[in-house]
Amino acid sequence: MDLNAWMEKYRAAVEAAFGSRVVCLGLQGSQARGEATPESDIDAVLVLDRLAPADLARYREAVCGLPCREKLCGFVGGKEELLGWEPGDLFALYSDTVPLVGDLEFLRPLAGPDAARRCVRNGACAIYHACVHDLLHERSPELLAGLQKAAFFALRAAWYCRTGRIVKQRRELAPLLPPAQRALLEGDPADLDGLGGRLLEWAGRTIRMGEGLDPDAAGRA
Repeated sequence: MDLNAWMEKYRAAVEAAFGSRVVCLGLQGSQARGEATPESDIDAVLVLDRLAPADLARYREAVCGLPCREKLCGFVGGKEELLGWEPGDLFALYSDTVPLVGDLEFLRPLAGPDAARRCVRNGACAIYHACVHDLLHERSPELLAGLQKAAFFALRAAWYCRTGRIVKQRRELAPLLPPAQRALLEGDPADLDGLGGRLLEWAGRTIRMGEGLDPDAAGRA
């Protein structure tokens, strides 16, 4: 699939449906980071001035004829709602989105270091809970691979806290990290107890002590 051609069709369909109400139209996820596989979804981002239930029906109708419609997912929401959103989630949205129409600059004041720290802690809490569940019950490499991806987002936010830089790709971030954190991104999800245990330990330390938020954490790990 030609992603650029697909996004152009998506843009035309959405702008025909919503016109000047489009605040930002963009792409996030593995497609935006250049890490997609043939199975990857297309994580489109659409922010309107505001969002009502009728807009969802209009959106469904606008995109129903697109090729590979089954791959389309992502974020659809309203600017007014985003201004009151959880800051940690705003940092993730702002840092992972490549705008194609408009921008997310209205989020910049809300997506700074404090939001990044919340992104790290929120991610650690979610990873901790899901790791315990997987190690006890599911025993699923697929679930663990998802937690490894969540660890990338949390570690990326921690790197921003230390350096002020947003790193887009996992393969770019991994060499910058201390060995213990790099192992979280490079481990094999089939190694359930090994990788799962390391993710659980990292998440627990982050929750207890704020590891990864401390500017000196990289030197200690």
